[in-house]
Amino acid sequence: MVLEKLIVGPLGTNCYIFGSDLTKEVIIIDPGGDSKIIINKIDNLDLKPIGLLLTHGHFDHIFKVNKIKKEFEIPLMYCKKEYDSGLFNIKKADQWLKDNEKINIGNISLKILETPGHSPGSLSFYSNDVNSYKNVKIDGILFTGDLLFRRSIGRTDIEGGNQVQIFKSIKTKIIDNPEITDNFIIFPGHMGATSVREEKQFNLFRKYFL
Repeated sequence: MVLEKLIVGPLGTNCYIFGSDLTKEVIIIDPGGDSKIIINKIDNLDLKPIGLLLTHGHFDHIFKVNKIKKEFEIPLMYCKKEYDSGLFNIKKADQWLKDNEKINIGNISLKILETPGHSPGSLSFYSNDVNSYKNVKIDGILFTGDLLFRRSIGRTDIEGGNQVQIFKSIKTKIIDNPEITDNFIIFPGHMGATSVREEKQFNLFRKYFL
């Protein structure tokens, strides 16, 4: 597995480079700033980007989309509901992503979840093809954007946000998902990593999604 987290932009957004260490194919998630840092990391590791994925359309997650897309000549992929909301200054996707679809990155499959609440077309991505992280056995990994953070959740008091919806997304798409276990590592759009188990135990809002 290739997994690089780069903290970019003025709001400290987590941009992820994720993919296969066998083929060197990777996808880039949420290039929210500092395009030179992202490009240099990919070049230094001799990686082969095949797609640019967005969890949602807020500026701190999309600021360097055009630069990264042009640099690597790769398709932009996100949820059409985000575009159709009219809330975001973002170009049309080359490929619209839908619930339960898969993206193949070398020998790794990344699955799509529609998880609205922070925004109308928010997405999460997960893979159960990854079985270790920092030499610890795990069942998989999950990228949640601004849906679910370590000990918290994404904001819903901004245009397009919906508190009832965000709790429903966390519960139905993550907590009750039979393919996602407590032993999944969560990589959110801001701050540090956590796990499904930890969020069940310690998240400040857990009573609303358990």
